Amino acid sequence: MAYWAIVFLVLTFPFCIYATWTDLKFLKIPNIVPISLVILFVITGPFVLPLQEYGLSLLYGFIALLISLLIYAARLVPGGDLKYTSAIIPFVDTGELLSFALFVSLCSIVAVFIHSVFGWLGLAPSNWASWGKRGWKRRFPLGFALSGGLITYLAAHIIQPV
Repeated sequence: MAYWAIVFLVLTFPFCIYATWTDLKFLKIPNIVPISLVILFVITGPFVLPLQEYGLSLLYGFIALLISLLIYAARLVPGGDLKYTSAIIPFVDTGELLSFALFVSLCSIVAVFIHSVFGWLGLAPSNWASWGKRGWKRRFPLGFALSGGLITYLAAHIIQPV
């Protein structure tokens, strides 16, 4: 059993839910979420990961932050989503970044479907920003998909370690 995945899932789950909620409601992920996740990893990581894995995870998170700055400078993705991505990368096994990307991709498809269905059926709260705009100006809350990707990735490791 992947004990690191259990610890990380329990610790990150509330932050993922909060990030999803704020991204759906306001199309913003507050800075406190990625900052808290980084602090959480820095404190708990050495206790659940081997030292080399811990160091690589921090390095990959820093590399993700640098790449995020370039993407943000090109105005391709909002900054909150990029900061959140950089903050969750350390919680992923360094040898499985591609499988994590697959989880995020699949969760993105599911999140777009769920988000669209809620909008079409009129189940979406009318005052929430992610459902407020129509047409080309509409933006999708990527935090919804990123949170789902991390939660399912960690849960999959608990159920069936790779």
